[in-house]
Amino acid sequence: MRSMDEWLGSEETGEAFSHCLCCRLPLLEVDAPWLVNKEFHREECVLEYAICQPCRDQVTDQLSEESKETVRQFLEHEIDWEERVRESMLSHDATERFDACVSCRTPRGEMDGFGISALFDSDGRLITGPLPLLICRGCIGRMTQALSDSSREVWRKFLADHFTGPPNDSGFPGLL
Repeated sequence: MRSMDEWLGSEETGEAFSHCLCCRLPLLEVDAPWLVNKEFHREECVLEYAICQPCRDQVTDQLSEESKETVRQFLEHEIDWEERVRESMLSHDATERFDACVSCRTPRGEMDGFGISALFDSDGRLITGPLPLLICRGCIGRMTQALSDSSREVWRKFLADHFTGPPNDSGFPGLL
């Protein structure tokens, strides 16, 4: 079983993320929270990055208001946050949040893909609240199916600017 450090560290380096993907500044020097987002195909990580809050805000400011509302609606209506709080209060191990989809509750072992996201404070400590979470590829698809073309283009540009490979609409929408 993976530890939280293993889940949230870089698969490529085996170390904790140290720099923001966008501004390249050391995360501990940004004086702002940051996110770690990873996408998996089965158990293989296919996309990973850390992004500081200021850079995340710059990207999300480019998304359409309709797309932001679509994601908000999904998060408000498709996730039982009260149950999530109960579960986290009963658990002493935050890695259990990665055992099943936050929305449909499908066990991770039954998924063909999923994304994880976690928030760290400016000192590098994991913040436990709504995050960390795991969401399956099917629920990601349901959440993002109504995104505007302009928002999809923002995501494709983000991928093209920071990763090699063909741009597409798949991927964990951790910027949202």
